[in-house]
Amino acid sequence: MGTTFDTARLVAMMLTSAACRPDLSQRCIADREAQDWTAALTSCGGAADATLDPRRAIDAAMAAYQLQRPQDVLRYARRGLDGTPSAAMAAVAHFYLGYAAVELDDYAAAARELETSAQLNGSIGNVREEARADQLLAGAWRQLGEHVKALETAMAAHALVEPLHDARMLAYIDLARAVTLREMGLGRESEAMLEQVLAEADDDDERIIALLERGILHIEQHHPALARAPLALAIDIERRARQPRVRDRQALHLNLALVERKAGEFQRALDEVDEAKRAGVDAMSYHLERGMVYADMGRLPEARDDLDRAEAEHPLGDWTWWIPLQRAQVAARMGDVGAAIAADRRAIAAVAKVASAAGAFGATMIANHREPHLHLIGLFAAQRRWRDVLDVVAVLDGQALLGSREAASERSASDPGALARAAHVTPPVPQDAVAHALEAWRGRRLVIVVPGGDRVWRLDVQGGEITGSDVGAATALAELARKLETEPGDAAAGRALGQAFLPPLAPGEVVALLVVGPPARAPLAGLLIGDRPAFARNPLVRARGLLSRATPGARGARSIVVGDPRGDLPAAAEEARKVAARLAVPALVGPAATRAAVLSAAGADVLHVAAHTEQRHDGATLELSDGPIALADIARLAPAPRLVVLASCGAAAGRDDAGNGSLATAFLDAGADAVVGTRWSVGDADAAQVIATFYAADGARDPARALARVALDPKLAITTRAAFELFVARPD
Repeated sequence: MGTTFDTARLVAMMLTSAACRPDLSQRCIADREAQDWTAALTSCGGAADATLDPRRAIDAAMAAYQLQRPQDVLRYARRGLDGTPSAAMAAVAHFYLGYAAVELDDYAAAARELETSAQLNGSIGNVREEARADQLLAGAWRQLGEHVKALETAMAAHALVEPLHDARMLAYIDLARAVTLREMGLGRESEAMLEQVLAEADDDDERIIALLERGILHIEQHHPALARAPLALAIDIERRARQPRVRDRQALHLNLALVERKAGEFQRALDEVDEAKRAGVDAMSYHLERGMVYADMGRLPEARDDLDRAEAEHPLGDWTWWIPLQRAQVAARMGDVGAAIAADRRAIAAVAKVASAAGAFGATMIANHREPHLHLIGLFAAQRRWRDVLDVVAVLDGQALLGSREAASERSASDPGALARAAHVTPPVPQDAVAHALEAWRGRRLVIVVPGGDRVWRLDVQGGEITGSDVGAATALAELARKLETEPGDAAAGRALGQAFLPPLAPGEVVALLVVGPPARAPLAGLLIGDRPAFARNPLVRARGLLSRATPGARGARSIVVGDPRGDLPAAAEEARKVAARLAVPALVGPAATRAAVLSAAGADVLHVAAHTEQRHDGATLELSDGPIALADIARLAPAPRLVVLASCGAAAGRDDAGNGSLATAFLDAGADAVVGTRWSVGDADAAQVIATFYAADGARDPARALARVALDPKLAITTRAAFELFVARPD
């Protein structure tokens, strides 16, 4: 909370003395104008009690706000709404009610009150106070898990304040944006914003919050040692502050406790937790942090007791799933598998609520929320309960949590509204998800590779049956996948991952691979069986999900071929002409490669596009001669073509390892049966050679086997072959 001088001035202009008991009212006004808030709370509260004048109640609420006494704010702000207050008075009362609700952790009530305050201030043209309400509202949305709304609200506040040239208020809004960006996984953007605030800060409150946020960012980036310096500096500044901010002090000590815990300095960690308690931290935070310290110390019964107490405090936001996850991990270490499973299930139920509010970021921003699912998978897999493992994978799919955080820092959130309009599509989880999935995949071979605990597990789904096995340590396989992505020809990594990913297979059998998390980085063309490429024995394709989709609409036999829209891809132009000749359709090249041409492919058999791809803030786009086609445009195809071939750079690259936000995923979500796309950039001439091999191998009819031919083509560099993959739709 920063200064409220503008709010005080607004109320001073708006309120007049009460008609009765003028002595108390005049004293209230004098104390308020002198900003003697301790005296004002007494005099204005007395005047409000004696006169029942809502104007004096607002004065008392203002004083309590400045003194950080939320219960008194709540009491007097409610009375400020008595009668029929003016819009200006009502706007102030609702702001104070929203502030009090935030301080009392009732974020749903805070959002209601602050939205009302912002709307009322907007209706009377009070831009500064509208922005102030929006700033606080952004924090309430964030606490409720509504991160897209939080960012939109903070950006709206910034737009309101920028013309006013109020540097301090802009700093607080930027801090709110930085917090939201961090929680969305956008660490790079958050760090840049914090650096800007620190460089321009001329107020200790701003410095303290920015240093605190920098420390938290380092912690979340798995660099707790780097967090120690900014947190310690913030504590030093906070101790010298004339009016310390209680919540900042609590947060600083709790985060420093985490740093000490990660460093193995457990007694120091407990001392910091006690410092937070002396600063008045809530019981939930106190018991949670102490429980995690005890867990790391191996004092498991004490850890369990503290975590029980933390969950009993009815946590909000992310804590609703984080605390039961910690309880599950402690219970598992104590050998109480039943309690661990029950706690994981509570955490998963809480994640479902967070996921439902995450908009387009559901598949990426909250991918770390899948931790309870993966912990539960580890528990079930260790007991060889493969049907239960498959059931959890189905829940992951339904909650859009199959993606990983590996590419999170590459995303941008400058237009969250656009992202929300192009949200990732996932089907609902059916009541008997396992039976549903087994039946849907009958007649097709599905292999699922998924981390669980500290191991990676492989599920083999075929013929209505499911088997499973432990295929290696999660950390080691993640490192091998990164290695193979960087060097697709690395034989040692290819052999190890081929052995982990692929069960015994019949020669020529097409295998759909659903790989979850960091192992998904491994390109399929780099997998080896012994010393031979896996593609030499079996065509491999990528599955994007487990649950079945709705049956797409009817399609015709026509094909659409477009290429070289900007006139700067000569090989793509020639490629498009050759593909069009093979498919017996005209080639739409150069100026003819328009948005309308691509969008006319709804219900077609084949769509072939050889064009540039751009990675933008709201997802990838196809660049046509008259403008881009975005994910939202693709979503409106009804249905998408049966086969989409995207001979463009990075068409399968999305916001995470599962490809969410990519063109390939967008076409699959729109109803395509299969999409050929690239995981990284490929040269114009190399792409043309791949496409020639693909169509010569009857790729339009049998894309899986045709792409296997591409993967084995000795004339192509391994980095080119490994870039192209086939992504298949969920079964109907």
